[in-house]
Amino acid sequence: MSQSTTKVEGLPEFSRHITTHNADGVAIFQTPDPDNLSAAATSCPAPPISTFPTWTNSPTSAFGLAYATPTIPADLDANADLDTYYQYLHNHPGITIQGGSVLRVVDMAPGAVSPMHRTLSLDYGVVLEGEVELELDSGETRRLPRGDIFVQRGTRHQWRNPSESEPVRLLLVHLDSKAAGEGEGKGT
Repeated sequence: MSQSTTKVEGLPEFSRHITTHNADGVAIFQTPDPDNLSAAATSCPAPPISTFPTWTNSPTSAFGLAYATPTIPADLDANADLDTYYQYLHNHPGITIQGGSVLRVVDMAPGAVSPMHRTLSLDYGVVLEGEVELELDSGETRRLPRGDIFVQRGTRHQWRNPSESEPVRLLLVHLDSKAAGEGEGKGT
C-alpha cells in the first residue's frame, strides 16, 4: 500500500519536478510547483502527477517511487511514459521492471538492516543523507558517507544503517540487466 510520506523520522520532505511539452512543443512542468499548489489545477497537464513521490513503508525502511519507465529507451512520444508512471504510482512496481528503469528513494531508520539479497539489475546510487554500510556476501563491507556513489552490479548485498540516532536516505536508479553468473567478472 502506498502512502504520501516516508515513515522514517528525521529526514526532510522533498519534491520531484517532472517536465514535458505543451501542445506547441514548448517545455513545461508536468508536476505542480510545490510553492504554489493553488495554481496546480490549471497549470499542469493530465494525468495529474503529484510533486511528492508515493511511499511504501515497512517498520524500519521506506521506499519512495520517484519515477519509472517500462522500457529503455523510454517512450516519451505522446507522454506514454507519463501515462505508465501514473499507473505505477497507484500500483508500485517491484525493485526492477523487466526492460525498464526505476528511480527510487530509500530511507532507513537508525539501526535498520536489510536482508542479504540480490536483484537482477544494475543499480546506480548516491547517499543523500547519513552514512550507510554496504556488506557483500564475501563478508567485505564499506561505509559510505553522504555524497558517496555506488554501483551495484547484480551482487548479493545487505544494507545497514550503523547509526543509533540518524536516519539514512539513498537515491537509486535500478536498470534491468541480464543475470550475472556466479564467478562472472573474474579477471575484469
